[in-house]
Amino acid sequence: MSEYELISQEIERVALGIGIPPCPGILLELTSETKKEEPDFSKVEKLVSQDVGLSACLLKMVNSPFYGLRNKVNSVSQAVALLGLSMLSKTVAGLVLRKVFSDKDQVSMERFWDSSAKLALVTMYIAKKVPGIKKDEAYTYGLFQNCGIPILIKRFPDYKQTLDRANNSPEQKFTDIEDDMHGIDHASVGYLMTKSWNLSEVTTSAVRYHHDFAVLSSSNTDLSHETKDLIALGLLADHAVHLSSTPEKNFSLEWIKGGELALAQLEIDEAFFHDLCEDIFDLIEVQ
Repeated sequence: MSEYELISQEIERVALGIGIPPCPGILLELTSETKKEEPDFSKVEKLVSQDVGLSACLLKMVNSPFYGLRNKVNSVSQAVALLGLSMLSKTVAGLVLRKVFSDKDQVSMERFWDSSAKLALVTMYIAKKVPGIKKDEAYTYGLFQNCGIPILIKRFPDYKQTLDRANNSPEQKFTDIEDDMHGIDHASVGYLMTKSWNLSEVTTSAVRYHHDFAVLSSSNTDLSHETKDLIALGLLADHAVHLSSTPEKNFSLEWIKGGELALAQLEIDEAFFHDLCEDIFDLIEVQ
C-alpha cells in the first residue's frame, strides 16, 4: 500500500465522527441526467424549477458579469440552454452547498458564503484566460475548495480562533496549525466531502492539497498536472479576491508561501496576473 493510500485511510478514520453531510438528492439526479447520452432537458428544468429559491438564486448568479452572457437569462430553461447541463449542475451545486448548511449558519457565516461564491466566480474567470483549464471544473473547485470549514466550525467551538491563527501565520502551513489544534484540517474534511459527493478526482485531490504548495514544485507526486493547475488557479483567485477586498494590504500570507509556484505552474507572469486582477476588480465592483 502506498504512502498516499495510507494517509487517505488515516484521514478517513479521524474524520469518521466529524459529520460529512450527504449529497442532496437534486445533485444526484442532475449528475445522473448529465451523464446520459440523451439527457432529458425538461426533467432538468423541472428539478431546478420546483425549488423557487434555488431558481431565483440561479438566475441571479448566471446573470452576473462573471458569466459574460450577452443576453440576460430570464428562465431556468434559458439557463440550461446557455450554460449547458454540465455547467448548470455545477452552478446548482454551489447554491445547494450553501443550503445544506443553512440550518447551522450563524450571521457571521454569511461573509464566508459570500466569499466562497465570489472565489468560485473569480476562479472560473481566470480559467477562461489560461489555456488548457476547463472553466466548469475550475468553478466547481472554487466552490468546494473550503467546504470543510463550515463542518469544522460546527464540530469545534474554538475553530474560528484556529482559523484566525492559521490566517496570520507567516511560516507554518495553514493545515498544520489545524491538525495541531484539532487533529484534522479543513482540506482533508473537504476532500472527504467532495469524494462522498462524487466530484471528479481532479477536484477532490485539489481540495485536499490546496494549502500544500510544495506539490507544485515536486515532480515526485501522485497528483496529476490538471490537479496542480487547479491548486495554482485557486491560489491566484484567492489572492485576487483578497486584493479586491483589502486594497491597502497588497499581499496575503498564502500568496507569499505559494504565489511564485502557482504562476510557474500555470506558465504566466506577474504582469499578466496583474492585468487579470484589474479586470476582476471591475467585475466585482458591479457584482
